[in-house]
Amino acid sequence: MMIGGQGGDGTLTVSDLLGRYFHARHLYVYTARAVLSRIRGGHADASTRGSVEPSGAQKATQDVLVAFDNDAVRIGRSELDPKGFILGDHGSVAEGEGRLYLLPLSMTAASKVGNGLYKNTVAYGALSVLLGFDEALARKVIQERFSRRGGEALERNLKAFDLGRQLAIEQIGKEPLLTVEEGHDHTSVLTTGNQAAALGFIVGGGRFFSGYPITPATPIMDHLTRALPAFGGVVRQAEDELSAINMAIGAAYAGARTMTATSGPGLSLMTEGMGHAGEAEVPVVIVDCQRVGPSTGEPTRHEQSDLLHVIFGSHGEFPRFVLAPGHPADAFELTAQALNLAEKWQLPVFLMLDENLSEYTQSSAPLDLSSVRIDRGKLLTQEELDRLPVYKRYAFTEDGVSPRSLPGMRGGFNQTTGNEHDEWGHVSVNPENRRRMMEKRMSRLHRAKEDLPRGRIFGPAQAEVGFLGFGSTFGPIQEAQRRLADRGVTSRFYQARTLWPVPTEEIRAFLSTVKRTFVVEHNYLGQFARLLREELPGAEFESLRKFDGLGFKAPEIVGPVLEARP
Repeated sequence: MMIGGQGGDGTLTVSDLLGRYFHARHLYVYTARAVLSRIRGGHADASTRGSVEPSGAQKATQDVLVAFDNDAVRIGRSELDPKGFILGDHGSVAEGEGRLYLLPLSMTAASKVGNGLYKNTVAYGALSVLLGFDEALARKVIQERFSRRGGEALERNLKAFDLGRQLAIEQIGKEPLLTVEEGHDHTSVLTTGNQAAALGFIVGGGRFFSGYPITPATPIMDHLTRALPAFGGVVRQAEDELSAINMAIGAAYAGARTMTATSGPGLSLMTEGMGHAGEAEVPVVIVDCQRVGPSTGEPTRHEQSDLLHVIFGSHGEFPRFVLAPGHPADAFELTAQALNLAEKWQLPVFLMLDENLSEYTQSSAPLDLSSVRIDRGKLLTQEELDRLPVYKRYAFTEDGVSPRSLPGMRGGFNQTTGNEHDEWGHVSVNPENRRRMMEKRMSRLHRAKEDLPRGRIFGPAQAEVGFLGFGSTFGPIQEAQRRLADRGVTSRFYQARTLWPVPTEEIRAFLSTVKRTFVVEHNYLGQFARLLREELPGAEFESLRKFDGLGFKAPEIVGPVLEARP
């Protein structure tokens, strides 16, 4: 279902109410939105999908279009299923072709509720009739959604809901135009990747977060601002991204588990700080919620074009790990794991999210808090430090990781700069020391191999078609697999959860089980495919790219695969 209008019309409210209702009916839910980077005005639309099978992507067509203006009809009509219908706001939407039903949504809200903005809840009430919703359950969704805003807000929304039902019954009829099936999903929760990452940070022992507001990363800071203080944690909104990463580095140096989150423009500003953390061997987690770039790009649209920046961005070389969750439960798990990896291997760890995963609400497996284990690596206790004959912060060791004390500990020594250093931490330009320090740091890329999150494979042991993807391509690829199976085409999907260092052995083994492989990603250059070709010489891939700011839909994957078949 698509809801369209002007920014501020309440399209997201209708989408949210529908998602909550579908979830209450035990359907799998996926919501998406296309809004402009402004407070009000300009076209905005949102879509909500309810499905009896798991879905992590938008449907190819819309069964219902709710239009608050003519632009919504013009933009949404091309996606409308032939059996679908349009519910339009009389007075704002002109007569048109097809199954168009006009109701005075805005006029009713203004005259009988006292504010035209309540047209969104009037529309939800009308839809509850046109789609045969259970009235009591639909009303309960209203109560749950608005009860926190106080009695007056709840009362007005319930009145708007009743008025919408009355309009639909009087002007269209009691018989539903479409019906909603009961689903079988009794365990999922509705959440976003940002929410799950914030919770993973808390459960994983994260206690200091610094950030600067930027779409689509800001909700991580918002969630932590509300929740982290209850666990003894601190959230700081910095004056810019340079300050944010340096605050995180300072807090990590002092012993806190730290994280910062940003998007492309902010990541560019953090690049020098990223190198500082790498040189100084300070453990910090950096979340990159990708969006369309370069520069300001399209702040509210989707892309996966920061990959090569995150892996190679810096002057000079330093080790880093790059992880990529594919869905909210994955974001929770990998955020907690990133904290462990950062401290155990004393380096920056990047968590790659993207607009669709960051902000789109979807059904997720319950987040397993009991599975989280905290590993602080070689962080010395005072007793362990006392037993050392001599303490050197950057001592050469067999595994390439030096024992770490915190400032103020008796017998410790802390001298940390962005310069190359010797074992004590003193600035050094000695060629032999430089060679050994570089080898010590960079060796972690292969020494940590067994600790890094493994990819996950979906599909039969052998298949005609293989897919490689990361991030929010997870849902569209899985749906494409089901659609291909309906056509008799077998497929396997390798969900990459560690992007750097590239898990070459895993991917080579996967490639040996399929005849033809497609790398699915959201950028123009095919950055993931290029990386794989470099790390896996001789391996053959076909690059399936999308870079229009919107997420993949299953037909956009299925179509090229079928066309490529001999």
